[in-house]
Amino acid sequence: MIDHTQRRVSAGTAGGFDVWSTQAAAPGPRVVILGGIHGDETQGVLAAGRLAVDETRLTRGRVDIVPVCHEAAFQADSRTSAIDGGNLARVFPGDSSGGATEQIAHHIFTEVLSGCDLLIDLHTSGQGYDMPFLAGYQSDTTTGDSLAKHAASAFGADFLWRHPGRSEGRTVSVVDQAMYVECPGGGSMSPASVDAYVVGVQRVLAMMDMIAVGPSGPARAAVHVTGGGDLDRDMISVRHDGMFVTDLMSGTNVEAGQLLGTVVALGGQLLEEVHAPYEAWVMAVKRRPPVIADDLVVCLAIAD
Repeated sequence: MIDHTQRRVSAGTAGGFDVWSTQAAAPGPRVVILGGIHGDETQGVLAAGRLAVDETRLTRGRVDIVPVCHEAAFQADSRTSAIDGGNLARVFPGDSSGGATEQIAHHIFTEVLSGCDLLIDLHTSGQGYDMPFLAGYQSDTTTGDSLAKHAASAFGADFLWRHPGRSEGRTVSVVDQAMYVECPGGGSMSPASVDAYVVGVQRVLAMMDMIAVGPSGPARAAVHVTGGGDLDRDMISVRHDGMFVTDLMSGTNVEAGQLLGTVVALGGQLLEEVHAPYEAWVMAVKRRPPVIADDLVVCLAIAD
């Protein structure tokens, strides 16, 4: 017999969030799926929502799903909270006596994430960036073997992105085994991307022997890359105020010295050229042109 439940968690001044849980009769791993850590990343919200009410039958273990983690940001269609400006993806494990966003992180960490065997965090590129379909995980070595690595590989994304070290405040940094995904067009709603997320999660559950029948066919072969993935710091910056102009697409392989874009004045005068410092893959590009000095515009990762 399979048990399906839904509960509401109160999380202080910012409200709370809903948790959908499915428990199989047979014991097994506990997987947590999160959507809406950033409120403008809508594909992950819909994919998590579909998985929450899906007819997939667990053969063992438990799955806990939070389709919308940051309801204040989601209602504002914003990366950050409309209440305190907080970025939920930067404040884990949170603080029960902190600001609104820190309180949400605290309740997600203590009431959902704590004790889980694997976290799958469904992000998308949001309104501010262009990113390829990727699955990321944390490991300091290329030879390291972990559930997070196997899960990220099983998901079936175009890129498998290994991040050395742990980025402070991220959801994937507060549990032992965690992966996340990104895809293009986070500011819009791509049905194909939502379908890919649903199928990707099912592939992971099948890999963990938690469902009897997974998606047919093997996962696609991913390009393996490595580097920092924090878009608040791990990107190339510009030196001038102006407009960042580029036709660079995420997922592109660039050579050392290749032109990535330019910064121009409002009258079109060239202020700055931005070049690739080394051969790499483009993992994120700033989508909106206006920039001020020190703004981050392009994230690169090298072959792993």
